[in-house]
Amino acid sequence: MTTTKISTKKVWVSTSGWRGYMTYTNAVGGANDTGSWDDSPCPSSTRKAEIDGFIKKLRAAGIKYKTKWGQTSNVFCVAQFVLVAPEDHGRAYEIAKLHSKETSLFYPCEKVENKKEAVS
Repeated sequence: MTTTKISTKKVWVSTSGWRGYMTYTNAVGGANDTGSWDDSPCPSSTRKAEIDGFIKKLRAAGIKYKTKWGQTSNVFCVAQFVLVAPEDHGRAYEIAKLHSKETSLFYPCEKVENKKEAVS
């Protein structure tokens, strides 16, 4: 069971001179959301169902979590992340990898450690 606080420290990961994405140091999984428009490649309803399904699995494993929103390099897209305490990341990451194979938008997040890009 989690005993330490779940940090919400953010990290910007640069993918080129003008693009990148924001994540959290304790993110274990996430899903992008482009809204509820008819042509949305990452519909809000799908993102919500997949994040909720992952949270259900974390609860069943006794892992506490937080959810946070983050920006992407696409102005029309946001990302919702699920964060866990550092000592739960290994177990939660294994659950996230399995969950991502059952979903279309959800992706596991590897642990981010002491990156230069870290911001508060």
